[in-house]
Amino acid sequence: MTEQAIRTEAIGWHLRLREGEAADWDAFVAWLEADPAHAAAYDEVVLADADLTPDLFSAVPANDDWADAPAPRRFGGGTWVAAAIAACLLLAFVALPWLRPATDRYEVATAAGQRRTVPLGDGSAVALNGATRLILDRADPRHAELVAGEATFSIRHDDAHPFVVAAGAQSVQDVGTAFNIVRDDGRLSVEVIEGAVQFHRQEADISLSAGQTLTMSEAGGEPLVGRRDPAIMAGWRRGQLSYRATPLGNVARDLTRSLGAEVSVDPGVSALPFTGSVRVAGNTETVLTGLAATLGMEARRDGNAWRIGPHQRAPR
Repeated sequence: MTEQAIRTEAIGWHLRLREGEAADWDAFVAWLEADPAHAAAYDEVVLADADLTPDLFSAVPANDDWADAPAPRRFGGGTWVAAAIAACLLLAFVALPWLRPATDRYEVATAAGQRRTVPLGDGSAVALNGATRLILDRADPRHAELVAGEATFSIRHDDAHPFVVAAGAQSVQDVGTAFNIVRDDGRLSVEVIEGAVQFHRQEADISLSAGQTLTMSEAGGEPLVGRRDPAIMAGWRRGQLSYRATPLGNVARDLTRSLGAEVSVDPGVSALPFTGSVRVAGNTETVLTGLAATLGMEARRDGNAWRIGPHQRAPR
């Protein structure tokens, strides 16, 4: 299929998903996974639509004149607005190449509680947990930058073109592997699920193999290397988070990404080490009240935010 044909399909999906139902999303995911070029084309369409649509149709009658406005004409099941947007998007890609982004770098992001898998080409892929921002490069598909959040990389190794993930002043280079990286609140952690990686920062290079972990503060300090069962690494993909002597404050940030609700702990217990597993596939209230009960604490809700802390005494 030609590049232009793929872009035309991407435009169709973008318009269809404006009011898409569950079946539409399932079909859309299948389309994305069928060819790495599909995801790249769709991201271009979304960026172009963001630049084009806000002002293009500002001539729609105001509320007072709406009753006298002619009914929208339909073309193939969509309104004339959708047809016009599609035409403008095609124009942006075909007749006006200077409207394309000046850089080949583009961002893939998820909201808290949302997950997304992005094919990278050559059989490689990256899975994004919630509240994650990842920068990719069309000119260099073997490079990525984790701005924030959590992502699991499954990389096909290529000696001639190693895959590198930048994370601030640090980078992780694959040696034929699958690995998980978390970058959150000034802390960085790497887990090697299979194969090996080379961790690099200005003053050190550290080789990590399957089952090894690395944690560090981006503000400074020595990287801490440890071991963990690869079977429980990247547990967010299976809805199961497992911990060993992990500060409750870190657990709360992981829960925020996975559940889509803001989760925090009282300052007095944020450093308390937690060892155990948390099932995050269920209802948010059930997950948090169950965790709090296990800790001998309570989970208090305030709107969409939750705080875990010691039981509050009722006023006398």
